[in-house]
Amino acid sequence: MPFSLGVPVTLKSLRPKDYSEDPKTLGEHLKKRRRELGLLQRETATQIGILTETYANWENGHTEPVASQFRPVMAFLGYDPTPEPKTLAERLEAKRRATGVTFGQVAEHLGWDEGTLTRYLNGAWRISPDRREALEAFLGAEDAVLAGLHSLG
Repeated sequence: MPFSLGVPVTLKSLRPKDYSEDPKTLGEHLKKRRRELGLLQRETATQIGILTETYANWENGHTEPVASQFRPVMAFLGYDPTPEPKTLAERLEAKRRATGVTFGQVAEHLGWDEGTLTRYLNGAWRISPDRREALEAFLGAEDAVLAGLHSLG
């Protein structure tokens, strides 16, 4: 036998993956990426800039980050795991996730109060054409242009 050198060879059994190959929830996306990188939860939490307990709650689906906390999550994953936004409210939430701004900072930037913005988004009030144009301009602005909003509010 050409391969026999007298050294016993043992094969390590393959453990099944403990994450979904087709993640649906944010927690599943986080766990898949963390496992692919070979990181512990505490290492991932440090990389994202949050407490280990917070990360564990996100990964286990107990809580989710608010929009203003989402940028480091997207940086860790390399993409936004949320579904494509369709409504005006979903589009604003996606923009907030991408820029890390709070709802109050958006309202202040637009010169509106938070209640007015909420009523426009939930359909309680009809948004006027000029206000829709202002909101669309915000939604279409480059993320880097909106970086200064963090100093507001």
